[in-house]
Amino acid sequence: MASEQKKQKIGMLYKLGAFLAFLMLGYLGIRGYDDSVERLKIKGCSDEIRELMLNIKERYASARDYGTLDFKQVSSMRLFPKSMSKQGYNEPINSYVGGVDIYYSATSPESGNTAFEVSFQGLSKTGCIALMRLTLDDGTGRDYIAVGGFGVATPAGALDEVYPDTPKEKMKHNVFKSTEVQYTDIKLLENACACKDLTCSVVWKFR
Repeated sequence: MASEQKKQKIGMLYKLGAFLAFLMLGYLGIRGYDDSVERLKIKGCSDEIRELMLNIKERYASARDYGTLDFKQVSSMRLFPKSMSKQGYNEPINSYVGGVDIYYSATSPESGNTAFEVSFQGLSKTGCIALMRLTLDDGTGRDYIAVGGFGVATPAGALDEVYPDTPKEKMKHNVFKSTEVQYTDIKLLENACACKDLTCSVVWKFR
């Protein structure tokens, strides 16, 4: 009798172990899938901002006066990458299915319309950090001026008062020069991208 009870207990332990193993594999599988989707979204946004930046710069290369530049103008000139036109949406969106904003800016208080800003919204914290650390020019800051990370939806224009010669001490804690952000402490970027859900934004400034 005791032997039979022992066998039943062992059988129950095996079943419990198998059930826990099944749950663990399921968890790891879901986590692995989520990580893969996150990487695809980050890559998608990386490709989109690079192509969008180049399209705008090429279109305005002769004058470098971005005074007419905004979302509507970029859309009418068909400068958005084709990948940003997604089925079911009337306007271009980023790979996180978040909003996009574009507006002209300046490289100094005296020289208006000589720069432009692009905002990608609806990002995850991980995506926000990764997109802030992108290398979008040759590393000299000649074309790519600065980048800012935000925990909420933030339109283009957030970096209007950040210029190529703006000293770091006069910049907000969540804004970085393009030549420095690659080497910035990850904790500072995490503080900039302070969102729990898909509410983060990245704003880039170019000239």
